[in-house]
Amino acid sequence: MAIMHSSLSKSSDDETAYLAYPILEYSPSHTNDNHHNPSTTTKILPTAATHPRGPTPYNCGVVFFFHIPSTGGASISNWLHEYANPSNGNITYYSSWGVSIGRDGKFRPNLQKIQDAFIDGMNDHVENLGSSEWRAGQYHLVQPPLNSTEDLWYKWRATVEGQGCQMVNAIMLRDPLNHAMSLYKMLKKKNGTREEWMDHLKHPGGTGKWATMLDFFLYNINGPTGRNPSNATKEEKVRRGIELLQSHFDVVSLGDHTDFMNQVLNYTGWKHLDMPHTNVHKKPLTFTKEEVEKLYKLLVRNGDIDFMDAAKQRYSGHLSYLHV
Repeated sequence: MAIMHSSLSKSSDDETAYLAYPILEYSPSHTNDNHHNPSTTTKILPTAATHPRGPTPYNCGVVFFFHIPSTGGASISNWLHEYANPSNGNITYYSSWGVSIGRDGKFRPNLQKIQDAFIDGMNDHVENLGSSEWRAGQYHLVQPPLNSTEDLWYKWRATVEGQGCQMVNAIMLRDPLNHAMSLYKMLKKKNGTREEWMDHLKHPGGTGKWATMLDFFLYNINGPTGRNPSNATKEEKVRRGIELLQSHFDVVSLGDHTDFMNQVLNYTGWKHLDMPHTNVHKKPLTFTKEEVEKLYKLLVRNGDIDFMDAAKQRYSGHLSYLHV
C-alpha cells in the first residue's frame, strides 16, 4: 500500500524551483477581439505585461491569484486577505466563487449566474485605482474558463495598465500525481465512489466532478462535461496551457510558497507577512501500488505530466544543463 500524507510542505523535486520568467516579444497593446500573435520588436519583456515596466516595486496595481484546488492555494488566499487589514496596507480583496457539485453528487443550478457575478465584480475591482493603491483578488471555483474567456484577462490587464498601474497575475502549480491523489479527500463531499474517482480519466471528456490541474486551469469545473468539454487532445491541451501561462501570468510558482510570496512582495513592496499553512489535510490517504501506477499513466495520457514538465523547463530551468 502507498500512503500519501497530504500537506503543503515542499517536495524534494521542488527544492530548486525558482522562477525564470518567459520571454515575450513586445506588443504595444491587446484588444478584446484581437488574439493574433504579437508583432515582433526588439523590446523584450520579462513578464506578461503589454508594455515595458520600470523598476520594482511598482506604485499601484492588482495582484490576481488563480487558485487551483489542492495546490496549497488556501494558504495564499488567506495570506493575500491579511493585507486587507488597515495595519497591513488596507488592500481591498475580491473573491466571489461557488461550489459546483452538492453532497448529492449533482451539479448545482445557476452556475452561469455565479460566473456572471464574478465577472461583474472583477470588472469593478480593476477600475478607479489610486496612484498608490494596490488591490488583490482570487479566481477559484465556478469561474469563467480561462481557455474560452481569455479576452477578459486581456481586458482586465489593459484596464489596470491604462491607469498607470500594473497587473500581477499569479498561479501556484503542483506535482500532478500528488495533486490528483490529494483530490481524493473530496470524494465524500461529491458523493463519489473510489471506482468513479480512479476511472474519471479513462476518457478524454469524462465526468466534470473532478478536474486535474491542467483541466481546471483550462476549463474550471462548470458542468458534467467541464473536465474537457471539447475533447481536446493531450497535445492541444498542453500547448494551450503553456500558451496561457506565458500570455497572462507574471508569477508562476511550482509548489514553493516562499518563492510565490517573495515574487509578489518584489512587485508590490508590501510589508512582509508570514504565510501560515491552512486547510491542510492531516489524515493519510491510502492507495495501492496498482492504483498509483494507473493514475500516473492516466495523467500522462491526459497531458498533465507533460504540462508540468514544460512549466518546469520554462519557469525553473528544469533540465537546463542539457541545453547546449
